[in-house]
This record gives sequence, structure tokens and C-alpha cells, in this order.
Amino acid sequence: MSRPRTVLILEDNKAAGEICRIAFRRSGMEAVVFQSLPEARAFLRTALPDALLVDVRVAEYNGLQLALLFRSMSPKATIVVTTGYDDPTIREEARQLEAIFVLKPADIDDVVSLFAAIH
Repeated sequence: MSRPRTVLILEDNKAAGEICRIAFRRSGMEAVVFQSLPEARAFLRTALPDALLVDVRVAEYNGLQLALLFRSMSPKATIVVTTGYDDPTIREEARQLEAIFVLKPADIDDVVSLFAAIH
């Protein structure tokens, strides 16, 4: 039996992160949730998940920094960038990373479905 696909989630809202973790688990994927960029970055030094779900504004950090690091480590992986701000600059930065941009609030099942093609 193959291992479950793993999604790294960077979300500073603890409740939202837990909802994401549960939704991914329901869909047969594992989710590793971090509330800070330094913690998520440290995790990437020890493991390489299959995909990334990242909030743009995480405390004093920009989650796109993690997306850039992850893209350099995994050029073809699925990355979904989420934010509650409909900012054209953020959309363009996500596009340059070949990431999917999702404006919050978003239905978690719709977000999880964006990762369905991971194998």
C-alpha cells in the first residue's frame, strides 16, 4: 500500500487550519498544519510534502516566501495560494509561481478538490 499524499498547510488561523486538516484527511490525504512561516520552513528542511496550501498573510510574514521555497524544491508540485485580499499583485505573484490563487472565503471541499490530481 502506498503512503497517503501529504499537503503542507500554512494557516495562522488555528480553527481554519484544523478544518483544512480534517477535510484533507476525509479525502484520503494527510495534512501537516503550521501556524507560522518559520515552523513550516523548518519542516521543509526535514520532509518534502506532495503539495502546499499557503495563506499569504501569516502574522508578520508573507506566505508566498514559503511557496517560493517549496517551488524550488518541488518544481511540479501543486501549490494553492489563499488570501482574503483580492490584490492583483498577489494574483500575479501566484501566477509566476505556477500556483492556483483562491480568494477567501472559499469552500474547503472546493479547495481540497484542487489537490485531487496529486499522485
